[in-house]
Parts: sequence; C-alpha cells; structure tokens
Amino acid sequence: MNLAVIGLQWGDEGKGKAIDYLASGFDVVVRYQGGHNAGHTIYYKGQKIILHLLPSGIFSPGTTSVIGNGVVINPLQLIKEIENVKKYGVTLEKFVVSYFAPLILPEHQRLDIVFENSRYIKIGTTKRGIGPAYEDLTGRRAIFARDLLDKDDFYKKVKPLNKYYNKLIGAYDGEKVEIDQYIDEYIEAGKILKPFAQNTVYLLNEYFRRGRSILFEGAQGILLDINFGTYPFVTSSNPSVGGIFAGTGLSHKAMGQITGISKAYTTRVGGGPFPAELSGESAEFLREKGKEYGATTGRPRRVGWLDLVALKYALMINGVDDVFLTKLDVLDEFDEINVVTAYETAGKKSDVFDPSIDYLSSVKPVLKSFPGWKKNTGETVKYADLPPRARDYIEFIENFTGVPVCCISVGAAREQTISRT
Repeated sequence: MNLAVIGLQWGDEGKGKAIDYLASGFDVVVRYQGGHNAGHTIYYKGQKIILHLLPSGIFSPGTTSVIGNGVVINPLQLIKEIENVKKYGVTLEKFVVSYFAPLILPEHQRLDIVFENSRYIKIGTTKRGIGPAYEDLTGRRAIFARDLLDKDDFYKKVKPLNKYYNKLIGAYDGEKVEIDQYIDEYIEAGKILKPFAQNTVYLLNEYFRRGRSILFEGAQGILLDINFGTYPFVTSSNPSVGGIFAGTGLSHKAMGQITGISKAYTTRVGGGPFPAELSGESAEFLREKGKEYGATTGRPRRVGWLDLVALKYALMINGVDDVFLTKLDVLDEFDEINVVTAYETAGKKSDVFDPSIDYLSSVKPVLKSFPGWKKNTGETVKYADLPPRARDYIEFIENFTGVPVCCISVGAAREQTISRT
C-alpha cells in the first residue's frame, strides 16, 4: 500500500526521521513539493545529516528516491547534497530528479531578500528564492531542470528573464545579478545531474501500474499551506495531500494510507499567529530540551503546547488515517503538561481553526492540564512500557482527535521509535 507522510503543524514536525524510519518498507520515496527551505534531519551511522532536497529515503538501500516535478530546485544545493551523502557510502544508483522541476536562479534568491526586506508584513522566509521561483511557475516564466542540459538553450531562455528580474531588483535598490556570474556553474551542475534526470511523471505512473509501493514525502506542514495555512505567513506550495497529485503526476488512485506527523507539542518559525505559544522560562526550557533551532536557518523556533484545535483541522483537510507522534521524550522533565482544547474569543469557546490572522491573533487558548510523567522515555521500546501518565497523554490526543497514534518517537535515532502496529 502506498503511504503519504504529511506535516500536521507549521513544519519541523520530524518528517525526516519518520520517512527514514518508514522508507525501508517501500520501493519508492518521492518528494513532491517545496525546495531547499525544507530541512529534514536524519541520523545515519551516528552522524546528523540534514537533507534539504534529497528525499529522506536516500539512506535506505534498494529504495528508489525521486524528486518530483512539484519541487523547486537549486541545482548547486542539490549537487552539494549528492556529494555529501556519497561520503556515507550512498551510491545514488536509484536516485531520480524530474526534468520538469522548476529551477531556483540566483535572481530568485536576490528577489526573495529584497521582497522580504520591503514587505510591510515580515513573513520570515528563509530567503532562499522559493517564493519567487513558484511565482515564476505560476507566471509562466519558469526555467526547468531540463533546460540545464544545453548551455546555449539555457542562456537564451535566462537572458530575457535576467533583464526582467534585474528591473525588479533595481526598483528596490537591490544589487543586480548578471548571468555570467553563474551560468557556467549551473551548466556544470546540469552535466552532473543529467544521468539522474527523467520524465518522472511517466516513471512514477509506471511504478504504480506495476504495483510498486510508494512513500510520498511532504515538506513544511499543512498550517503553512498556501491555500489552507495562516496566510500570508505561509509557504509557496501545497504541503497538503492535494500537493501530491500536482507534484508527481499521479492520480488520486495512487493514494493509499495517509500518516500525519505531529510533535507532542507545537513549534513555529517566522511570523504569524500562534495561539499556543509559550514565553519566558517555560519557553526557554522547552526550546532547549527540544533543540528547537531551524535545520535550514538555525533560527530559534517559537514553542508552545500541543494545539489540538489546529491538529484536528489538519487531520480533517488531509484525511489522515493515523499519527506519527514525535519528540515525546522532550516532555519527560515537565511537572505539568498542557494541551489546547478550544479557543476563547469574545467570551465564547470555539473548536474551529480559522486560519485568518485576525481571528487567530484574537483568540485565547483553553488549556487542559496533565501531570508530567517525570521519567526518561528515551530507552523505551514498547508502548506498554511507557510511563502510565505518558500513555494517558497519548490516549487523550487519540480520543480528542478521533485518530489513532501509530508510532511514537522518543529520540532522534531511527531505533528510538515505538511502533503500535
């Protein structure tokens, strides 16, 4: 059965570890959206490795790893990651990148910086060119991975766009980008990527027709979805289940089970409303225990209690079958643990997650308190061996949302995962 792994919060839920844990049971892992703004952390052979573009199944021997057409790629970043994983013995014999993946150009990165600096609302983007690259795709100006394979063709397509981009950059008093500064480096990257480049739409549909099992890897999380997230504090693609079809070329018939990834608490990076957010000593303690610093930017993440109102919203939109709960061990030392069960606004309680920033900025979280279990869970291998209070916490989440928890992560390593199946 095919499986989609989707982030249920504002990203950073632990999708990298979940995919790495699950990948060995699948023939194919396909990344379907986002760009190198993602940071999926994996521990392999005792080493911490952060993947921004390569699918998190790359370390599973025998599994084909595919970058689909919905991913925007910086070819220099992709080459850097390829060279890095080779150091760990990864052969990349079964790695494929779509001909139709849009490219991130240096102009996109420059635009991202000037746009972010000039906005009246600071979004808090990674400034890696993701948004402008997706804007060009929608605006029918995109340059694709296939265009890297011929220098003359690439130059001919990029030159008029460079003038367009530099006009925009100049309007914001930004430093312009010249093609000659990067064209040779991009073409060289194209030569390295050429053996891996294919029409992945046909490839993935052939895998599906032949009954190969496929694991779909999303980036970011549903609360950052361009259509369903806390707009405008969102990403530029669809981390939701709907993004799978646009980002792979597979139909709804290829969809099997959907597993959502959620931390045992909530985090957020960048601007935007966050009803469950903590401050002060509690926030600092949770941030330090969870090592809550961005894998891509290094920025400290905002932290808060698990927001079950937001979680139910995410489960509903994605039709989630079960939840992979991560970082339970981070809560081991808390005397008291809270969850958000409702929002209060204008003296009334609501169980509706309205993603509009005016609404979410006005609500107060209604909390339910649990006594902490005050025991180390990092060595636990069976669900029955978790502290009773930890099981109470998990089972309340299940009962409140109506969705079972299939796996519980109690540490960064692949083996620090409790399976309930």
